Amino acid sequence: MNPMISTNVTDGDGPRPGGRAEFRNRCETAVSVRRNGSAFAGHDGRRRNFSAPDMGRAAHGEVVTSTWDQAARTWSAALRAADRHRRSADPAVVAASLLTSLPPHVVVALHRFRIQGSPNNALLLRGICPVLTDLPATPATVTPRTTTRTVEAAALLLLALTLPLGEPFTFRSLHEGRLVQHVVPVPGREGTQTGVGSTAALDWHVEDGFTDDRCDHFGLLCLRGHPGVFTVLSPARRLDLDPADLATLRAPRYLVAPDDAHVGARIGEQTPAPVLTGPPEDPEICFGEGDVRPADPADRRAAAALRALTTALDHGAIGHELRPGDVLIADNRRIVHGRTTFRPRYDGADRWLLRAMTCASIRAHRRRGARRALG
Repeated sequence: MNPMISTNVTDGDGPRPGGRAEFRNRCETAVSVRRNGSAFAGHDGRRRNFSAPDMGRAAHGEVVTSTWDQAARTWSAALRAADRHRRSADPAVVAASLLTSLPPHVVVALHRFRIQGSPNNALLLRGICPVLTDLPATPATVTPRTTTRTVEAAALLLLALTLPLGEPFTFRSLHEGRLVQHVVPVPGREGTQTGVGSTAALDWHVEDGFTDDRCDHFGLLCLRGHPGVFTVLSPARRLDLDPADLATLRAPRYLVAPDDAHVGARIGEQTPAPVLTGPPEDPEICFGEGDVRPADPADRRAAAALRALTTALDHGAIGHELRPGDVLIADNRRIVHGRTTFRPRYDGADRWLLRAMTCASIRAHRRRGARRALG
């Protein structure tokens, strides 16, 4: 059996939902906005500025809040599901049993998001998971050997929330093929351009842009947050680019390399591809600042268009300061995302997210043998 997030689950009672007052405080503000915006340096040293009011602004309908009673009912079901998962080979099947326990308005919001998207092609579910007061220490690795019932329940809940968007899957080369991955700072990897980094900003990217099998949507569940750290998003539909740059980015003039998170990924011969595709009013994007390059190293026009694209993405950025219990859902085909910097303490209380990815096409999933781990 492929592990969901670890190789062993230890016993534990799991957390009790926190008090209503604490829950209300966490849900009162749908999106955090820094009054003066956010500024940080990317891995290339270029100063990035995300300005209020855009930084942290979500469009109408992009923040969906659950009540304390709804969250407590869902969490109780997730804890029971965690016990069943120990006896099941496929965690997605166990997660499917949680669909009837999700608040109906959340299921409706997920369905609407799948078929219509949203102005920023992202959805924040606030308050879907009760206050987690009983978590173990944040692991210092993305492949911990053990986990607890609490974390297992959170992983199953995240899978349940992504199931209305498609079938969960991953890659064998990514985090040992775990269906739900840990996103945590790792000592000695602070400057890395993957989820284990911290003191270097995580540059604009899509998940696994090097392959057509990349996910259509991904979800992030926050177990522990870090004050002032933003997950930043930039939708392709908000790009303000010169027509010449748009035309260049829509031409097959680029190659995409896998990021460092993939270990031993088997990459076939690549064919030059465009960065932007799809209708102008709802374009798709495949881009990573450190991963995409002109297929022809001498193609200055293609390189200049990439620089213009990065600037336009900066200008169109929105940000969410994820808090414990938040779930952020994003369209991996229509947005790029990143993360602002933070300084981890490595004291067991650092930022800790769980991530899951889905394939929206059941036809494509079946053609791949309905495998949960590709490669």
